[in-house]
Amino acid sequence: MKSYKYYAGLTSQVGFCATPLRLDPYNRCQFSCEYCFASTRQGFGRRGELKIGNPSSLLDRLTRVSNGKVSSALDELIERRVPFQLGGMSDPFTKLESREKVTLEYLKILKEFNYPVIVSTKSDEITRDEYLEVVSGSNTYVRFSTTIVDFEQRHRIDRGCVAIEDLAKSAKVLDSEGIPVCFRFQPIIPGHEKFFSHVLDLAASSSVKHISAEYLKCPIDANKKFGSKLIDILEGNPIGYYKKLGALKQGREYILPASYRVPNLTEIAAQTRSKGMSFGFADNDLLLHSDGNACCAASNLYLENANYFTANIVSLAKSKSIGEKLYFKDYLSGWVPNSAISTYLNSKARLSIIDTAQPEWLSYLREMWAGKLGVYNPEYFDGIEKTNEVDNYDLPVFVRTASKYSDIRDLNSQYIQSTSKSYNILNKRKQLSEVSFL
Repeated sequence: MKSYKYYAGLTSQVGFCATPLRLDPYNRCQFSCEYCFASTRQGFGRRGELKIGNPSSLLDRLTRVSNGKVSSALDELIERRVPFQLGGMSDPFTKLESREKVTLEYLKILKEFNYPVIVSTKSDEITRDEYLEVVSGSNTYVRFSTTIVDFEQRHRIDRGCVAIEDLAKSAKVLDSEGIPVCFRFQPIIPGHEKFFSHVLDLAASSSVKHISAEYLKCPIDANKKFGSKLIDILEGNPIGYYKKLGALKQGREYILPASYRVPNLTEIAAQTRSKGMSFGFADNDLLLHSDGNACCAASNLYLENANYFTANIVSLAKSKSIGEKLYFKDYLSGWVPNSAISTYLNSKARLSIIDTAQPEWLSYLREMWAGKLGVYNPEYFDGIEKTNEVDNYDLPVFVRTASKYSDIRDLNSQYIQSTSKSYNILNKRKQLSEVSFL
């Protein structure tokens, strides 16, 4: 079995993600999810030669960086303690793990350095004794994923995955050990939104801290690469079904229109917050409306001693108030990696060095800012609008705005009012407590 050379790297969402570092024990997954993101997004999926990560390589890198020897963009991000996403490309708890224990060794090494990590999985293996012993007392945030679909169909869609009730039990165990847990509703199958309520109730009763939600994206080859049961659910023609709902092609995927997604997502968000949990909009265009300042998982609320990759458009916009302008020069006052970042992206997302006179990432951001790198220009994100101004670099000036969708505006208004009310109640209690004490 070959060693997995690219066990650590950057996700293709680095242009708008605060936690772009991925760490994968294996290059492919042994679950059989009918939508398999890795398979349909030009990755290996369940095909291709199986490779496994090398824990000693991770240990060497973390040791070297902790001793001040930084020689790459990956090292720079690690030195700043940007959290790893363990399971960024494939699930770290597949059948192979029971024999190879690569995930277990990764967790031991990360704990040794108290390094922040987000574990993404559809398995409850993390609460088995040997894993629980390691994650207990570590700087770990666990994210359990589940498909939102008719309960009768879930085992046919998330094939090989444990029941959601088992994930809820694991969440409760992890909470008892002081490990925060997120439930990720990914993907939501259109037409099956009503089935989120049961999962949300399970999450709330299991001390889950956060919910994030994202709709199924339909790749251009979905009619061939989706599993047969999912194809059946989508009327035998996923692409045709999505087009009928108004989906438009973005890159290699068909995306449901916001007019369809937003009302359902805001309902999930409202119910999530009413149960005392934070919420993340995981659809890329809605990221700005997520709680916290670290993408849809809000990991900055739950991990300790961690920093985040803020040299991206979403992080910059989140730092602005409604009505404040966004200038490209804002990036110049923040941190960016000096070394080339492109070598750590997969071959399909790799950057071209645009201007060697400045850090590669700044060159990339400049092109993105000018709208020359596909759909993910600043205007793509709800809550950012282009003005008629240009700056001294002849680049457009943007402005932070309220959402263009009334459902999100109403949701945010209610959230601000409820948090303000809670703050006032807590402040009054504090004052009464101080008076009583005096």
